[in-house]
Amino acid sequence: MEMSALDLIRKSHYGYYFIILAAALAALIHVICKPMLDGGNSQLEINPIVMAFLIYFICGIFFTPLVKKSPVISRFTRKDVLFMALIGIAEVSALITYFYGISTSTAVNASIFSNSEIIFSLVIAMMVFKERLRIKECIPFSMIIIGMMIIPIGNDLYQNDLSLGSLVTGDLLIIFSGLLYAIDITLCKYIGERFDVKKTVQITSFICAAITISIIALFQIPMDVELIQLPSILIMSIIGTGMSTLFFLMGLKLIGAVRTVLLYSTMSMFGILFSGLILSEAITPVDIFSTMLVFAGIFLLRNKLAGKEESVVETEIINKTNTSYVVFAKTKPLSGITKSIPDTSTKEKIAILPNCGIG
Repeated sequence: MEMSALDLIRKSHYGYYFIILAAALAALIHVICKPMLDGGNSQLEINPIVMAFLIYFICGIFFTPLVKKSPVISRFTRKDVLFMALIGIAEVSALITYFYGISTSTAVNASIFSNSEIIFSLVIAMMVFKERLRIKECIPFSMIIIGMMIIPIGNDLYQNDLSLGSLVTGDLLIIFSGLLYAIDITLCKYIGERFDVKKTVQITSFICAAITISIIALFQIPMDVELIQLPSILIMSIIGTGMSTLFFLMGLKLIGAVRTVLLYSTMSMFGILFSGLILSEAITPVDIFSTMLVFAGIFLLRNKLAGKEESVVETEIINKTNTSYVVFAKTKPLSGITKSIPDTSTKEKIAILPNCGIG
C-alpha cells in the first residue's frame, strides 16, 4: 500500500530521533575508552594499538551479517582495493593517534574536538576544488575554529603556565587525528559512490584490524586485556560504532544532510555531559562557552558543512516501484567533503557526513 505525503512527513520525524540517538551513542566512545587507556579506576592500562585492533575486529564482525542482506552494487577492482588499503591506513592512524591523545587529555576536551574532522574535510575540499569561503561564511568558520581549538588549547596552556605539558600534547594529538579522519573521508568519497556503505565499513574494519594486528606482532606488543574490560570494548564497538552508524544512516535518509550535520554535531554536548556524569570530570564555563560557540558556527555554516553550497530547493515526493520517497533536493554539491550511499531503488545519491564509521 502506498504511503501518503502526510505519512511520510510523520515518518521523517523519526529521523531526528535517530540522529540524536546516533550522536549520543557515538559520544560514549570518548568516556568509555578514557579509563582503559590511562589506567583510571584501578583498571589495567590497555595499549592504544591493541584497543584499536579489538574495536575494528568486533565492528567488522558486527557488520558481516548486515552485509549479507545488502545488494551487490559493484565488483571490486584493483583500484578499489588500493583505495580500501589507503582508507584503512588513514583510519588506523587516526584512531591510534586519537587514543594516544585522549590517554593524556580529558574526555571533555575530546568531545569539544569531536567535530574537527568536519572542518578539516571542508578545508581539504576547498583546496581540491580551489574554492574560497564567502565573506558571510568566514565569521561562522572562525567561530568554529576559535571555539573548537583556540579556546580549549589556550585554556590548557594557561592552566599549565604556558608550558606544553602532557594535557596540551594530548589535545594536539586529538586534533591531528581529526585531520587524519578528514583524509579518510576524502578517500571514502570514491568508494562510497560504488559500494554499499555497510559493506565498505565491514571491509575497511577488517583491513584496519589486519593492519593493527600486524603492528602488534611486529613490535611484540602484549595484548593485555582484563575480562572485566571486554563489556566496555563491546559497547564501544557495537553500540558506539555499529549501532550509531546504523541510526545515523536511517536518520539521514529521512531528514537530509543539512539537518543531519546540525543534529549530529550535538555529539560534543553529549560527550561533555557523559564526561561529567560518568567520569566526574570538571565541566567549566570555558568548556560550555567553547561548545556553544562551535554549535552556533555549525548552525550558521550548516549548508556548507553538509556538502552543499545552496539552500534546500524543495522537498519532493516521488513514486518509484510503488513506494514513496522523500528527496531533499539541493543544488551544486560540494562532493569533496561527503560520502555517498548508492541507493539501487531510487538511483539517488544521499550525502553522508563524517563519523559514520569507526571513530
